[in-house]
Amino acid sequence: MADEHKAKRLEIAHVLFMDIVGYSKLLTDEQSEALQELNQIVRSTEAARDADAAGGLTILPTGDGMALVFAGSVEEPVECALEISQALRAEPSLPVRMGIHSGPIHHLTDANGRENIAGVGINIAQRVMDCGDAGHILVSKRVADDLAQQRRWQPYLHELGDVEMKHGVVVSLVNLYAETIGNPTPPSRLGKTRGGVRAFSKGARKGLSPVARAIFLIVGLLIALTFMLAIVSVIFAPAIMRTLDQRRSATLPQPTATAVPSLADTIKSAVAKQITDELQGELSRKKNAAVQPASAGAAIPEKSIAVLPFDNLSRDPDNAYFCEGVQDEILTRLAKVSDLKVVSRTSTQHFKSSPDNLPQIAKQLGVVHVLEGSVQKSNDQVRVNVQLINALTDAHLWAETFDRKLTDIFAVESEIAKTIADTLQAKLTGSEKTSITKIPTADPEAYELYLKGKYFWNKRTAADLRKSIDYFNQAIAKDPKYALAYAGLAQAWMVLPAYNGGAPTDCTPRAQAAAQKALSLDQDSSDAIAVVASANAEYDFDVAAARSQYERAIRLNPNDATAHHWFATDVLATSGQHAQELAEMKRALELDPLSLTINTNLGNAYLHNGRLDDAIAQFRKTIDIDPNYYFAQWSYGLALELQGKNPQAIAQYERASELTDDPIPLAVLGRAYGLAGRKSDAEKIFARLRQSRAQRYTPAYTLALVALGLGERPEALNWLEESYREHDGNNITAIRIDPLLASLHGDPRFEVLAEKIVPASEFKGATASK
Repeated sequence: MADEHKAKRLEIAHVLFMDIVGYSKLLTDEQSEALQELNQIVRSTEAARDADAAGGLTILPTGDGMALVFAGSVEEPVECALEISQALRAEPSLPVRMGIHSGPIHHLTDANGRENIAGVGINIAQRVMDCGDAGHILVSKRVADDLAQQRRWQPYLHELGDVEMKHGVVVSLVNLYAETIGNPTPPSRLGKTRGGVRAFSKGARKGLSPVARAIFLIVGLLIALTFMLAIVSVIFAPAIMRTLDQRRSATLPQPTATAVPSLADTIKSAVAKQITDELQGELSRKKNAAVQPASAGAAIPEKSIAVLPFDNLSRDPDNAYFCEGVQDEILTRLAKVSDLKVVSRTSTQHFKSSPDNLPQIAKQLGVVHVLEGSVQKSNDQVRVNVQLINALTDAHLWAETFDRKLTDIFAVESEIAKTIADTLQAKLTGSEKTSITKIPTADPEAYELYLKGKYFWNKRTAADLRKSIDYFNQAIAKDPKYALAYAGLAQAWMVLPAYNGGAPTDCTPRAQAAAQKALSLDQDSSDAIAVVASANAEYDFDVAAARSQYERAIRLNPNDATAHHWFATDVLATSGQHAQELAEMKRALELDPLSLTINTNLGNAYLHNGRLDDAIAQFRKTIDIDPNYYFAQWSYGLALELQGKNPQAIAQYERASELTDDPIPLAVLGRAYGLAGRKSDAEKIFARLRQSRAQRYTPAYTLALVALGLGERPEALNWLEESYREHDGNNITAIRIDPLLASLHGDPRFEVLAEKIVPASEFKGATASK
């Protein structure tokens, strides 16, 4: 019993409960997208981040929403709710309601043996939320009483009365809102309240909307008017009667005169003017708020475009690959035009086709124009419908429907790309005109197989990359001169080791062979050239050759975010050119603003430049986009370690290793355990990694890290030399700047190895500090 009481320690917490209204009516993938979007908004709030950093926040998923349990002050969930409400104004398609209550909670161990939280405080917060509609922030009377002690909160609080909940439980509710926050409309459940709506305190009236103030003014003036008319009727009754008698007795028409407004007319006019002014003012404010420009930053180029995901209107949902492929091919053709800024597919895929909030999406992607479309495929017939929109003005610049045979699909894609370039007044060079009109294959079956390969390539898992390799090979079997299929095959083999799908010695030579074949068929294949460059850097350890090839790839396809990204990490970072690395990473992010990998490596570029605070801010921004992205999590941990915050760094490494089976975060954790004196934990990880090498490709680099944490320098160097023999350039090309290896600098064996990987003649910067 003593253990049970210890597990259920009671404390008062402040709970913000929220859910997505109408969640059960959404499709399964829509539910997932909505929850992910809500999670990103919540994680991006300063209130949640501060509480989390202080160890005072627990987030409990609830299926259609979440409960945020704050351990600090009652203001924390309120501040968080206000930030969420502000963010949701830009997401009208995400209806959320919130409820806040302070009450007892207890810690317990759940059925899975994990520590969890439960209690009346959470239950009441949910019941408070259940009373609201979309947009409402409802708070319990207990929370409102605490908030009302501070003048700042009084204008936000509007008492609703008592509401009877399940099992006869009565809760006193207060609606929290202001002009741009919350929902001032009484909840639809208000009919069940025991009291009416009334101001919560003497300060509450200040929080009324202009419309509500106008209504109060009407009522007040009507009461005053009635009272004044009563006085007039008593005092001036005799004179009024005499005047009426005189008018009745007059037989001749009287000269006309300018009408003098009566007292009632004057009052009515004043009331009408005040109401009109209030309403006009409110409408003007809303209109102005809607067209406020984005916050100051880099100007968005006019000749910029994002190709949003196309709708698949085919009856067969398996044709999704074809729909994605047409979108991807149009985007790829546009990307060849140097006078255009074209956002990468990785970022555009975060959005659905024909969204309601185009201006917001355009701002997020850093573009002026968007292309929306749909594809319908039936046997050998294809219908492609597109429209080009200026997202900032909502002007539809061009729209067209193409009904063609499958064999004509390349002509459709070329015509769309050419028309967009012309509409945006982009200047095309002769080679660019040729590039966007090129027909890659005459075999429609080969084309479909290629699109299936790209479909699985974009999923970026080891299993999906293997599927993409199979489809690319099938496309090549149908058309042995299909350069794009060879380039796709080269890309898949090149990245497979990074996803633990095979050893570099097995995969990279195949990538090189496929890339060379692609170039023999099309010498300007920028995708194939980028693979050659990557293999130069990561397999051959030839930084100079890699530099030349990346520069060529970028000249041919200036909008290729991947080429900019790989150039920054493979060449500029490893050779110590950190200022150029940062500039190249920023260019990659401009072209692919929602790429998790690019966002994380921008943080690493800041780190290499000694800008630790900027690095941490960038890692946190990436984690806000996706809290489950382990690369950002452990990179954030490394930045904390470099700040000397070792316990927090270890917590980040632990979190990252729980999110993936990638051995790198586990190795980084093992190293940190060893350095912290937790030798037994480090040795267990070392044993796990050795066992993993017997079962699948596990980089020798991982064992070097743990050995280093255990203080076994000769052992660490043995594993690093093995990593070199394995051609594991993905991990060791950064040997001169890798902070995890900094303690080895100066060791003769290490310096010999570093010279083999990045010769001193190619290294332009400073090595990682010890």
